[in-house]
Amino acid sequence: MMPVFCNKITKFRQLNNANIKNNSMLDFKQHSLFRKMDIDGVLSATYKLYIKNFKSLFLYSFIALLFVQAITYYIGLDEVFQNINPENVQSLLKGSGGKITILVIVTFSVYALLNAFLINLLYKTDIDKSIKHVDLLSETVQKYFLHMLFFLVISTVMLVVGMMAGVIVFIIGMFAVALYFGTVLIPGGAILVVEEKNAFETIGRGFQLVHKDFWPALGSLVLYVTIMILVSLVITAIVTIPFIFIFFGNITDTHSFMDIFNTRNFDIGIWTIVLNALVSAITYPITAIFSIVLYFKLRYKEEQSNIEVI
Repeated sequence: MMPVFCNKITKFRQLNNANIKNNSMLDFKQHSLFRKMDIDGVLSATYKLYIKNFKSLFLYSFIALLFVQAITYYIGLDEVFQNINPENVQSLLKGSGGKITILVIVTFSVYALLNAFLINLLYKTDIDKSIKHVDLLSETVQKYFLHMLFFLVISTVMLVVGMMAGVIVFIIGMFAVALYFGTVLIPGGAILVVEEKNAFETIGRGFQLVHKDFWPALGSLVLYVTIMILVSLVITAIVTIPFIFIFFGNITDTHSFMDIFNTRNFDIGIWTIVLNALVSAITYPITAIFSIVLYFKLRYKEEQSNIEVI
């Protein structure tokens, strides 16, 4: 029985590797997003792709983000953020270094895997609808996960350092740096997956690709961020409705005015994990969609420019 079982495992691995090899040979020019787009076209394509793939994108995002929320809740970091006393917060942070490190590692890892998988899904299922999601997940783990993880870490460091340097000039410099690096780095996830580059190559390619059509790319990002802020405000307002009822309930149950605003009285237990994951899962896929839409807009522009030069 054992040799037969081993042979089946070997065949499965060979078939999976064959699927991955075939997937990597897809022609990016066959993707429906590979076309001329203006700023309105980028936003419209992002919205249409979001609606078209909402169920799968939301489900995968919810599972991943629920895991992150659960880790945050169960390692007890909510106590640090709920405590409004600066002295107590400082002492809690000193004793929570290990927990924070675990949370950072888990968060970056989950977001890297989720981002790479969503972009891989949006890219390859558009060209070949027969591709199975489980094969894409396996491919993502094997080929893109570590590169995406390093890309997110390096991008975060670049943004933080750049914004700190921008503050030295003026506050407006911080926003200028954030917009510039945001424009250059936002197509990075798509570059990493479609062109199969490592983290450093992806960043360099991002500068090269975006600078060939910088101002339309910047305009698309500004409008995207503005819309996302408005959407987040609306979703947050809806989600806070239950807390409003709890707030008014605290008025009669507390003995002092400050107790009404005590965040501990707003704890709704395990449901906070589910609620936060639901809210995040609604908006998170939009970033992956915008990344791949903007990438194909820029890539089409680059290809057309190369044709004109020839």
